[in-house]
Amino acid sequence: MPIWLRRVALLLSFRRSIQGKIFIVFSLVILSALVLVSLVIYYNLTNNIKRNAIQYVTDSVRRADENVNVLVQDASKLMALVVTNQESVINVLQSGSSEVSLEGFRDQRKIESFLSYLIAYKSQINRISVVSVPADRIFYEGFPYVDRTLLNHELVSQIVAAPAEKIFIRQNFNGREETVTIGRKIVHNRQTIGVVMIDLNYGILSNNYNIQPSEDSRIYVMSDSGELIYGSSSKANGEEAALLKEQTRGSGVREAKLGGRSHLIVSSRSDSTGWTTVGMIPLQALMKDSVTLRSQIIQVVALVYMAVLLVSIAVASHITRNLRRLHSAMRWVQEGNFFVTADISAKDEVGQFYRMFQKMLERLRELMEDIKLRERLKREAELTALQAQIRPHFLYNSLNTIKYMAALNGTRNIEEVSGSLIELLRGVLGNTKEFIPLREELSYVQSYVTIQRYKYADRFRIHFEIDPHMLDIPVLKLTLQPLVENALTHGVGSLLEGGSIMVKAYADGGELVLEVGDNGIGMTQEEMDAAMRTGTIQDQFRKGGMGLRNVNERIRMVYGQAYGVRLYSRPDAFTKAEIRIPIPTDRGEITHAERTAGG
Repeated sequence: MPIWLRRVALLLSFRRSIQGKIFIVFSLVILSALVLVSLVIYYNLTNNIKRNAIQYVTDSVRRADENVNVLVQDASKLMALVVTNQESVINVLQSGSSEVSLEGFRDQRKIESFLSYLIAYKSQINRISVVSVPADRIFYEGFPYVDRTLLNHELVSQIVAAPAEKIFIRQNFNGREETVTIGRKIVHNRQTIGVVMIDLNYGILSNNYNIQPSEDSRIYVMSDSGELIYGSSSKANGEEAALLKEQTRGSGVREAKLGGRSHLIVSSRSDSTGWTTVGMIPLQALMKDSVTLRSQIIQVVALVYMAVLLVSIAVASHITRNLRRLHSAMRWVQEGNFFVTADISAKDEVGQFYRMFQKMLERLRELMEDIKLRERLKREAELTALQAQIRPHFLYNSLNTIKYMAALNGTRNIEEVSGSLIELLRGVLGNTKEFIPLREELSYVQSYVTIQRYKYADRFRIHFEIDPHMLDIPVLKLTLQPLVENALTHGVGSLLEGGSIMVKAYADGGELVLEVGDNGIGMTQEEMDAAMRTGTIQDQFRKGGMGLRNVNERIRMVYGQAYGVRLYSRPDAFTKAEIRIPIPTDRGEITHAERTAGG
């Protein structure tokens, strides 16, 4: 079979070839990444086009509004000058002089000169007019000509009836020339005596609002009353008119259907004029570049993916080649050093590695068992070393002889002391188990206290508070006796009278708590730290405490670092030693532990 056919067959055998798995997974990951990146790029570019269009329209509208606001504010200032001028305007409107009289001629010259002065060099204003109410006298300056026959009486009535200070009205002259008229009432002594009207140059407004972000886009400007001030289209159709009515009172951006096509609707309201500018941009025209971009992205992704497929074949072959070489070398190691085999169903290279790994695990398990055996032997050796300190065999015979002679001579105290010492040594030396029931440990304590009572006479009392359910719980041998010895020797031993030792055993949350407390001289925090660190208890009478460290280390070795001996004390008040160990839940497990430890 040709080499290229073998490689293709290897790639297609997905279940048995790591090379095939690498090729398939690598191809899928790259394809997913390319598709995801392409979608993100296309989505971001499309959104950028939308944002740029919205930003362009919004900025253009804002600039147009700012320019128109300047025009309107300038016109508003001129109107304010007119309505507040007493001599040239208010007095003329109230004079009642006839137009054909000399006084009327002077009044007309006076007010028209004032109006001419106001609009001089203001190209944005076509005409300024003052009309008395009722409309029998007309004064104006600018173009076009106006008299009683050409005066829009309905416009004057709208201005007089308007509740606002000024209104904006779009009008045309003879159907040809359009303008936007700003009107304001002239009020004197709370009575309307006339109106002033300023006609703005509509060409300037048209140039300001000539915004074309794309083909077929339209711009409309609506007054606060809903009247069309400007439109890039001569007249809005039904759908556009309804949409304009909705947008009159607010600003924002949204999408809407107009004529069956999606449009981007951008609206902005001017706080100064109250006008709302609405831009309608067809999305199809806006997004025409994104269609071309999408085709280009698809072509680039296809080319890149084909190149990636070729690269993935080469990479997969390179990676598995090294793995096959390593596998061949490990088989020689397997034949010479490992003897345990494992049946694994996997047929690919990972399965072969797994079989070798199982052999190494088996070896590790053997090493761990060896370590456990060594640790157990170490604990037994430590216990044996502790017992060896007091093991001399002749003690049994000597003590029995002393006890026998004391009984013959009727010396009760010597008989009792030697008997207690025999029982204590028999438990310590004769019993080689590491774990004993709590009741047996307490019997060692009783024997020890019986001996010490003859030394200290009646200088101390010992009390036991033992939970009966805890008596059969296995504990490490020689756990309580060293603590009672420390309480007697370093605690109440220096008191002349009134010494008290309390031994407690109870359950707390799945743990056995053993406490030995005394009312002796106590210890400082530094002394407690030194006792736990070095095992030495130093007081003014003697020092010792090796048993304390031995108990602590044995408990931690068996139960873990979370357990051990804790000391609580206050100088000249008390000392308490507390031991916490877990309560076994399976008696069979306890028996096994005892048997393993040396039973």
